Amino acid sequence: MANVATTNNDSLLLTECSSGFRSRRVVEKSLIIASARTNNTAPARIMADLIQNETGIYGVFVAPCNGKVLRITANGTPFADMAAGGSVTAKLTKAVIGGTDVDLCSTIAIGDATVPTLDTAIDAVLSTTAGALDLLNGQHVYLTVAVSNHAVDTAVAYVTIAMEWLPTA
Repeated sequence: MANVATTNNDSLLLTECSSGFRSRRVVEKSLIIASARTNNTAPARIMADLIQNETGIYGVFVAPCNGKVLRITANGTPFADMAAGGSVTAKLTKAVIGGTDVDLCSTIAIGDATVPTLDTAIDAVLSTTAGALDLLNGQHVYLTVAVSNHAVDTAVAYVTIAMEWLPTA
């Protein structure tokens, strides 16, 4: 059977639900956050993706077809425990060729001096700007994570940022 594009978003959901299932299309990126890359004694991690006073930009997704972002979440084991005044933030953005990149959600606090509860997912507040959550075939979505210039008190095994999306064409 050939792969046929669905042009009616509602009919796709109805077809899936009437069959007794709903496909969840989730893409994710996991990161290790630590105080330094000097050794593997906590709070340091040699293979840390990010350490104190670093900002990382990571490719997360290239849309295989037109789509719509449904949800963005973060979870961690644990989230980053920072010294007083410290913060770790994450944000997903879609790249716009020939235009200004568009944030898909508000900034997500994935670490500070009073870290969120272990294994409690944080739902990002999605953009309410018209068309901001629509993806075009081939459009890139990237993640920006910023660690402030404060001590990371506990090495983070991983923090995962996930985006659920739905094909629209």
